[in-house]
Amino acid sequence: MSPLASQVRTVQGLDLAAERAQLGPALEEAVLRVLRSGQYVLGPEVEALERDLARMHGTAHAVAVGTGTDALWLGLLALGIEPGDHVLTSPFTFFASAASIALIGAVPRLADIDPDTALLDIGAARAALDGRTKCILPVHLYGQLVDMRALRQLAGGKGISILEDGAQAVGSRRDDYACGQIGNAATFSFYVTKNLGAAGEGGMVMTQDAQVAQRLRQLRDHGSPAKYVHARIGTNSRLHALQAAVLNVKLPHLERWNERRRHIAQRYDQAFRGSQNVVPLLVAPGAVHTYHQYAVRIRGSRGRDRVQSALAEHKISTGVHYPTPVHLQEAARSWGYAAGDFPHAERLAREVLCLPVHPFLADGDVDYVAETLLSEAKD
Repeated sequence: MSPLASQVRTVQGLDLAAERAQLGPALEEAVLRVLRSGQYVLGPEVEALERDLARMHGTAHAVAVGTGTDALWLGLLALGIEPGDHVLTSPFTFFASAASIALIGAVPRLADIDPDTALLDIGAARAALDGRTKCILPVHLYGQLVDMRALRQLAGGKGISILEDGAQAVGSRRDDYACGQIGNAATFSFYVTKNLGAAGEGGMVMTQDAQVAQRLRQLRDHGSPAKYVHARIGTNSRLHALQAAVLNVKLPHLERWNERRRHIAQRYDQAFRGSQNVVPLLVAPGAVHTYHQYAVRIRGSRGRDRVQSALAEHKISTGVHYPTPVHLQEAARSWGYAAGDFPHAERLAREVLCLPVHPFLADGDVDYVAETLLSEAKD
């Protein structure tokens, strides 16, 4: 083990205290402003957030909702997905991506991933389409966009809509497009751990379609186009002004924070170059990755779980996103899949380890993580 790796350090996977210190009194001032206003649900703070995030992503409309999960299932409803329709998504994602499909009575259908990027494989998606497929829900995992132009070409002429799951991809781009510009709509999460995180929960749906946006605004407010008028069955999923105010303080810092994440990722990449046991996921050509997670595959004989435990002994916080693929979850049993159906997703679930990549890491912390990992992953 190198002298650097033997130093006593604690490296956190998330450092909200450092974020709070950098933002200074601005967060407190924003919260007090909302409290004094008396406008606690929706209102001008939420409208400002919707406007600024839509502008950032080049979309015409943004509709803020209560959570990222609400954004998914309400987005599906707004696109006209009905019970019995097939919706295609990835088996390697947080369970909400697929569960939101089932929640509205549609049928989750899965296609395997590209093992080099962990993103939905376009060829596998093509093979999984059937006559009942009404929507494709690609997951922009870890902060990198799926090839949306290829996916749009695949869906074109078949009456298939696309709902992008951008929960981990706020600010991400690929070639000359951003998350939300090519799909019929895109969803976002502002859970506290995200690159742009609220002081709790929050979500958003962006779209270029004014009718979809109108449906979403009704759906988030019990299907109501006007007070005590209910045009459709909806729910209560209105973003709180306090959460929007926190996000509005953080938003001007987002690109700088994302750029710091990219710097950290490049430092990791350089450290792991040539390693057979620690293999970073690839960045697709033209992708501007925002590194919600920095993921490597642990391929050595020690195995991912033993390596993770060893890093914890060195006070290095890591994560496994995700240890069990969607199709092997108990809640997915009725969907008709079994072990072996999606071998790439299953292998990554055994191998993937996510390293600290938050923007408040010092370069020395990054080097410590990399050297310790390389030492502990040796055969």
